[in-house]
Amino acid sequence: MDWSRTAALLLAAVAFANAAQRDHKDYVPDKKTAERIGEAVLIGRYGDEGVSRERPFLVDGSDKDYWIVQISPRKDGMPQIGGGSAVRINKHSGCLQLLEHMK
Repeated sequence: MDWSRTAALLLAAVAFANAAQRDHKDYVPDKKTAERIGEAVLIGRYGDEGVSRERPFLVDGSDKDYWIVQISPRKDGMPQIGGGSAVRINKHSGCLQLLEHMK
């Protein structure tokens, strides 16, 4: 009797854990959240002064799994795409990857 009760509890726990994973929302659900995370990482790497000169950031969420938050280097005062450092942020887990120079 104890064995069957233990097995039933174990199966119930596994079923509950699987249901919780399916209902999990993305940790980085929107552009604003991605930009804030990217900003914090870039400031930590390059300092506030270096990053503040390169605002606004370029934020791309076109990939279904990742946000790209990029420092926008300037040419004649205009932001340019590519050439700046960036942070790649997993939308689902929030894991980060620092990319030194985008092309």
